[in-house]
Amino acid sequence: MNFIYIGLIILLYSFQTLFCKLFTDRYPGKSELSSPIFCIIEAIFITLATYAFNGFQFYASSLTLLFGVLNGLILFGYNTSLIKAGTLGSYAFLNVCLLYGAILVPSAYGILFLQESITLLKIIGIIMMLIACIFMNLDEIKLKDSTLTYYIFCVLLFLFNGAYCTIIKMQTIYHNEEKQSMIMITFALMGIIALVNLLCTEKENTLQAFKLSKNCLPFLILCLISATLAINLLMYILPLIDTAILYTVQNGGVLILSALYSIFLFKEKLSHKKLLGIIIAVISITILSI
Repeated sequence: MNFIYIGLIILLYSFQTLFCKLFTDRYPGKSELSSPIFCIIEAIFITLATYAFNGFQFYASSLTLLFGVLNGLILFGYNTSLIKAGTLGSYAFLNVCLLYGAILVPSAYGILFLQESITLLKIIGIIMMLIACIFMNLDEIKLKDSTLTYYIFCVLLFLFNGAYCTIIKMQTIYHNEEKQSMIMITFALMGIIALVNLLCTEKENTLQAFKLSKNCLPFLILCLISATLAINLLMYILPLIDTAILYTVQNGGVLILSALYSIFLFKEKLSHKKLLGIIIAVISITILSI
């Protein structure tokens, strides 16, 4: 049953990635404003939807409040670093950094502090997924003329994504009954920070930035629904599955589906390297599912 839940999480997060790209591509305003606008709207939607899922109740202990605030700041730092790195260099390379952070940092936390078992088979599965990620992005990785600033933001993405996943895991361990409250705090704070940042940078055009076209609005709605269901389902299943296995299979599965979306929906060429990466990722998921 747990792997059915993981399958749903993979599908939902892949939908979030797909619909976010479709929304961004069709956003009618300045391209650099699509991310903060999305963050603000996402924060409002997920906060309210999670409040409804929680029976319109909110209670947060001091520890839950701390986790929520930390993850809200981390989420904003993640989004900011993603934008900066994306404008400075290879998107494929930063994508590798993101996946490595999401797998390695929480896995290390689980092994070091939660005494989660680390078998040889698990190590092989994780290493294979890391290798698969490189092969699936290798054709698009272009690091020539990349600046030191670009690499700094890539390192920050690795750390932010890893820390975000780790704190979510910590919440389910110490105050699992308050997990929805932590989600609300995280996204509400992230939205507030994004709004303040938008007001500071676009004082005269703030309202104009929120004007969405009919072309992008359906994809925004679909993305918000996918993201809300994904994060709540993830919080539900996290206490039930080994951290290293869950995050490796989840991120690997999303990577595979995203590659398939790019091939079949965006008509990108399926190279031998990407095909090899997909095969290795499937084998990795199979090994970790044993």
